[in-house]
Amino acid sequence: MNPHKIKCAAATMLAAVVFLSFSPAAFAGSRVAVSVPPLHSLVAFLLSGVDTPALLYNSPEALSRHELNAHEAQKVDAAAMVIWGGPSYEKALAGKRLLDPLAGLKGLTLSSVTPLLSFPDPEKVDRSLNARDMRFWLDPRLAKVAVGRIAPQLVRLYPDSYERIMENEIVLKQRLMEMEHHMQHALGNDRSVPLHVPQSDVLYLAWRFNLAVPHCAAAARHAEGFGQANGPDLYFTMMKQVENDLLTCQNQIASKD
Repeated sequence: MNPHKIKCAAATMLAAVVFLSFSPAAFAGSRVAVSVPPLHSLVAFLLSGVDTPALLYNSPEALSRHELNAHEAQKVDAAAMVIWGGPSYEKALAGKRLLDPLAGLKGLTLSSVTPLLSFPDPEKVDRSLNARDMRFWLDPRLAKVAVGRIAPQLVRLYPDSYERIMENEIVLKQRLMEMEHHMQHALGNDRSVPLHVPQSDVLYLAWRFNLAVPHCAAAARHAEGFGQANGPDLYFTMMKQVENDLLTCQNQIASKD
């Protein structure tokens, strides 16, 4: 066969594979897969009344693994869109993307479109480490930014449901702003501009609310939402638990003074 014809045939086959990979008829599972519970909750809220996204990681141990298990890999293969933080956080998903080019093509990497805070250098408080904190959703304003990045991509995937997704986006952003105002009041901080970013295990909360509590292990344990009921309400339930943890930590410090 003519070499040119062989190349054309190969290109046609590759195009067909890509088309089938993104065609709605090709998906036996959820059309959207999301890596961790807080992000999954935000996406589930946006897709309320439209579809139910799949959650990839069900435990904190999954974040330390470098390979997806068979069930997780099946969800990625079945999805038309995979929403995640980034390679430094979801290591197993990063490995899947390296091995499978199609998995990379359908990914929405939120760390690429959302501003992230760098961890402070514990030895030089005025400098930052190269590592960034991927848990940006702890700052309600950054969660709102992420929602604004996710919603248009979902509209492209569900064009017939664009009005519902846009309505959900408006409601979700309003709830995020209301939650931020409530947390400012509850945590005793009415200043909208943070004064400093202390070394903290809840870095985004320390930044947004200028917390006097640099460490609160209980709040940090709840910051990824594992072990809670998944769905549109998980994000707000998780953040309420984190707020309660921070208040307890603040009260413990106050009682010692």
